[in-house]
Amino acid sequence: MQETPTFNHGADIVNIAIRFINSWFKQSKIITEELNDFFILPGNKIIGKDVVIGRLKGIFGQSDEYVGGRYDIIDANFELLDEGKGMAFVEGVAGFRAVLKNQSKIISGPFKLYFALQNGQWKIVNIEFPGFSY
Repeated sequence: MQETPTFNHGADIVNIAIRFINSWFKQSKIITEELNDFFILPGNKIIGKDVVIGRLKGIFGQSDEYVGGRYDIIDANFELLDEGKGMAFVEGVAGFRAVLKNQSKIISGPFKLYFALQNGQWKIVNIEFPGFSY
């Protein structure tokens, strides 16, 4: 994606967040396009994309399906930095019912997805989402 004066960064990060959340509700094992090659966690801890994908697959394997996924995006913000870089976040609330055989559990809470802009593309660099932990 090339940088143009009319490029809408806010819409871009919201659309990426929506794709990620919808993939989450579908328990998509190919939820990788939106993810950066490495994740930056609190305390300057850095982990690889493969570790995050493994964790997502493990979480999705705990339930047969997710039902009734809903979310509301409450805020989205970005800051452009020098040399074509930037930081952003999208936050809101999400909830879904995790079903395993005849049992189900409602999982809900706030979410916040953190983004970095590099080479003209926004990618998720940290995930805070109901039911997810590193």
